[in-house]
Amino acid sequence: MKLRLYSIFYIIVIAVSACTSSTSETTRIHGCIVGGIDNSVTVYVLDYGIRESIEISNGSFIYELKTNPAIVATFTCMIDGRRIDQTLIPDGSDLTLVFSLDGVSLKSSDKKSINYKLMEIDQVYHEWVGFNSQYRLTQQISSNKSKLDSLSEIECQVYEKLQALYFENLKNNKDNYLSVQSLIALEADFSDIQKDSLIHTLDSAVIQTARIQKILKNIQRRTCSREGMPFVDFCVDTEDGIVSLSDYVGKGNYVIADFWASWCQPCIEEMSHLKELYNQFNGTNIIILGIAVADKLENSRNAIRKYELPWEQILDTGNIALDAYGIQSIPYIILFGPDGTILRRGVRGDEIDRALADTKYSFLYE
Repeated sequence: MKLRLYSIFYIIVIAVSACTSSTSETTRIHGCIVGGIDNSVTVYVLDYGIRESIEISNGSFIYELKTNPAIVATFTCMIDGRRIDQTLIPDGSDLTLVFSLDGVSLKSSDKKSINYKLMEIDQVYHEWVGFNSQYRLTQQISSNKSKLDSLSEIECQVYEKLQALYFENLKNNKDNYLSVQSLIALEADFSDIQKDSLIHTLDSAVIQTARIQKILKNIQRRTCSREGMPFVDFCVDTEDGIVSLSDYVGKGNYVIADFWASWCQPCIEEMSHLKELYNQFNGTNIIILGIAVADKLENSRNAIRKYELPWEQILDTGNIALDAYGIQSIPYIILFGPDGTILRRGVRGDEIDRALADTKYSFLYE
């Protein structure tokens, strides 16, 4: 009888111990740099507002982060001028990073650490990037169809594997960064309504992360600037003073607003069609407005001269204009009506012509 009581007591102790055990409040990162002379390490953690250099001693370092599986930290190591990045999730385990010119390895004291899943998807992602780059390079220097088809098939297989991992992680990791990473990667596959619904299935700590909050804000911005809504004004501080979208929109003209950047090749390709529209409608109340975004002022101005863009421009060196409309990729074109109503969003090429054909200028397309 006494033995049975001891057994029951032992089982209770084990159960209580299991229930009260918790993940360490601090995640310790042990770093080691192999090779090189001029070395440095920095860490960036968006949600903690951290961007700092890490002191290296005898080729190694120790860094501690507050444990939070919902976020990610990026460690950047420079070895003799070569940059090597590694992301990790501060999940409460002891983590070891080894940087070398051959790359970086990551190990955890916890064999079930979610960092191993993070490593897996990072490896597949870089594999896909490699095949994608190889295909594009081969496409430029070779017309061998069988070789291109073979590379394309491999690239598609790796991409499908990558997508499957994202969907799996989005489904099974609602309490950590893997779901954040997956949602960002798959964002283009979902409507705003679907994204909002998916986000609200995640744990509250994940929803509060900066990256998820940005997605929610962009959804809200697009909702407030959807087709049929009044235009959303924004102001940009330039060398010539403050310039606003309202200086051009809502003044009685149809405005084709082109959000672009000098570094964006599809933006440059879109300009030939915009020039055709400019030549066709110059002198009417259909005008084109360029909105250069996320670029250096000098680069925007050089591109305007190089490509001989004759229309008015708002030069936004940051993301003010993009944020106002929740725009995530460029080129992006919005058609505004004479009173400032948003008629069409996200139109390109012939879609612009069809959008204009729905206006009072439809007779020009008959």
